[in-house]
Amino acid sequence: MKNLHFNVSILLLLATTSITSYAQTKAEKKMKTTSQETSMYNSTESKEAKEFYDKGYECSNKEEYKDAVKWYKKSVAADPKFVEAYDNMGAAYRRLGDLDNAKKCYNKSIELYPQGNMAHQNLGIVYWIEKNYEKALEQYGIMQKNDSTDAEGYYGTIQIYFAQKDYKNAVKNAAKTLEIYEATESPYLRDGQYLLGLSYYYDGDNKNSKIYMEQAKKSGAKIPDALIKELGIK
Repeated sequence: MKNLHFNVSILLLLATTSITSYAQTKAEKKMKTTSQETSMYNSTESKEAKEFYDKGYECSNKEEYKDAVKWYKKSVAADPKFVEAYDNMGAAYRRLGDLDNAKKCYNKSIELYPQGNMAHQNLGIVYWIEKNYEKALEQYGIMQKNDSTDAEGYYGTIQIYFAQKDYKNAVKNAAKTLEIYEATESPYLRDGQYLLGLSYYYDGDNKNSKIYMEQAKKSGAKIPDALIKELGIK
C-alpha cells in the first residue's frame, strides 16, 4: 500500500496540459468538451441553425452556459438532426450540473450519429461523475470499437480504473494511450508517459514507474517532489 500524502486525483490532474480529452473539472477538464467543426460531422445545411449554434458556442466560450443552452435549443429546433448542437448543449448542461439533460443531449447525438466519439466520450464523463463506472467503461469501449486509434477511448478508462483500484487495467490502457500518442506525435506525449508511470506506481511496479516518470520529466511534465524522492527520479 502506498504511503504518499497526495491524492490520486491530484496526481492525475497534474498529468494533463489540456484537455479532452475530453477533459474538464478535475478529470473532465482533461477531456475535450465538444467539437466546433470537425470532419466527423456533416454539420448543418440550415443557415439559421448554424447562426444559433455559433451564438451558443460563443456563450460556451464565455462560460455563459445558461445562455448557451438557449441558443443550442434554437439551433436544434431549426435543424433537429444537427449533431454538434446536441453535443455542445450536453456540455453546457453538464457545466450547469444538470446531468440528466446532459445525458439526454448526448444520447440524442448518438442516436443520430452512433459513430460520433465525442458524444460517447462526454457521456462517459457524465457517468464517471455519477460514479456509474460500468456505464462509463461501456462508452469508452464503444469509442475504442469506433476508432482504435483514438487515444481518448483508452485515456478515459484510466481514471475509472484508478477509482476502482484496478491498476493492472490502468497500466494496460495507459500503455495503449502512450502507444497512440507516440505514433501520432501527440502534444500530450508527456501526459501519456506520466499516466503510465503513475499506473505502474500504484500497481506496485516502481521499476517501470521510474522509467516512464523520468521520460515524462524530460518531456516537461511536473512530477510531485514526494514521488521524485521515493522513486529516485533524476
